[in-house]
Amino acid sequence: MLKFMDLQLEKEEQEAEKEKARVWLNYLTAMFTQPSYGKEDPKLTQARNDFIKAIQPKQEHGPAKVYDWDFELMKRLQNPKEGRLMNGDG
Repeated sequence: MLKFMDLQLEKEEQEAEKEKARVWLNYLTAMFTQPSYGKEDPKLTQARNDFIKAIQPKQEHGPAKVYDWDFELMKRLQNPKEGRLMNGDG
């Protein structure tokens, strides 16, 4: 019974941490996305740009990379006895 209560407490603590992170991100988003009126501190401008860059989704550049895999080598590495027999090494 104590184990169940301990697991339930851990689950609730994790949920609370997630909620705190969500609230903090919402706060940062609100702070850094407000339009500035008048002269703004250059450090704040740089921080705003860094924040926006950090939360933007990553964009892929160009086509996806295609790799040539040596499947026979992978089979031999996974099962060395069969690999030797297949190659005639054993």
